[in-house]
Amino acid sequence: MVQPFNNHREANGGGNRPPNGPLPTAPPLDAPANDGQLVEFLVLGNKENYAVHADRKAILDSNTGLAQMLTGGGAGDSKHVVRGVDRDNFVTFVRYLETKFIKFDSPTHTLEMLELATRYQCRQLEIHCVKELDNNLHVDHVLEVYRALWFYNSIATPKAPPKEPNRRSRCPRAQKGTAGHSGPVTPEEYFAALLANCLQLIDMHAEEVFGQEAMLTLRFPELEMIVKRDALQLSSETVLVDLLSRWSLEDCKRKHVDPTTENRRRALGALCYAPRYLTMTRREFDAARERIELLDPAESQLVGDILTSGMRRSASNLTPEQQALVARFRAPRPDTPLLPVPLSARSQPRNYPKKMRKAAEEAERARDGPKKGCCNRLLLNCCSVFACIFD
Repeated sequence: MVQPFNNHREANGGGNRPPNGPLPTAPPLDAPANDGQLVEFLVLGNKENYAVHADRKAILDSNTGLAQMLTGGGAGDSKHVVRGVDRDNFVTFVRYLETKFIKFDSPTHTLEMLELATRYQCRQLEIHCVKELDNNLHVDHVLEVYRALWFYNSIATPKAPPKEPNRRSRCPRAQKGTAGHSGPVTPEEYFAALLANCLQLIDMHAEEVFGQEAMLTLRFPELEMIVKRDALQLSSETVLVDLLSRWSLEDCKRKHVDPTTENRRRALGALCYAPRYLTMTRREFDAARERIELLDPAESQLVGDILTSGMRRSASNLTPEQQALVARFRAPRPDTPLLPVPLSARSQPRNYPKKMRKAAEEAERARDGPKKGCCNRLLLNCCSVFACIFD
């Protein structure tokens, strides 16, 4: 430890320092220099512990879990223990609270910061991470983001992407009060919107995503949410059958059960009925059956008869359950998926083909019903004109 400066007389036990001698102006190095302005977080690691210093006022003003840690520990306590976090990510998080600036290295890093923001209840950073993830959302890591939303935030199945509020009045003044509430506001709404955008991207690139090994590691609820999507863009339903075949085989291996046809069907449950079998050719259907028997013998016979001769059994010969099954198997998929929720520059409608924007407009008209105000119709027409101009 470095000692304060002493003159020759003091070093030899002399008396008081002479009035003309130099006076020390700097405090000792071991003296506290922050006067309570700094707070120290002790990050516990597996082999080493790390001290992270932060501005006390910035942490208290953040109204996060770290601020609660400071207030709960008492005003005079300047050291607090943090467990189970990555040191570099924690430093990045603390610096964000101080400067309101953060630089993301990759989508994986963004997900790690999102988890940290969720743990310490930093709502502003949660929303910032969601926008960053949406702006850089890509086929290569969409499943990573999709699964993270399940694990970190317990996202439920989105019933529908956020849309504009119902327009009950034809007068624009009546809509002014609700104009600012058409998009997500809370972090939970942003999470749901990002989840919807992940599913929308999977719809657009279903065949490429289905070929990834990460699909085989999905839990059943995660797989179910994807496989039941109506707007999956598939060249053939055999792509979906192949995915179900591979996933059921992997699931039997994970559970250490014999991969018999019955066990694989049991693993899939109602997902056996997800493919649109009656949009396949008879050759495609027979080839799919060679890989896995997703349907029971009676159901396979029914589908095979219809595919062979186009036979349509009379309603009296089919049970209500069979009629519903045939209608489901025969339903075509839409030509284009719906537009994503605009959360960033990537997900803005102008970045997508005109046919997708037109399909979204038709879906909106179907939701609103045949009766629409003249103001709404005029606004929709203006949007269509501008979209054509910028195309």
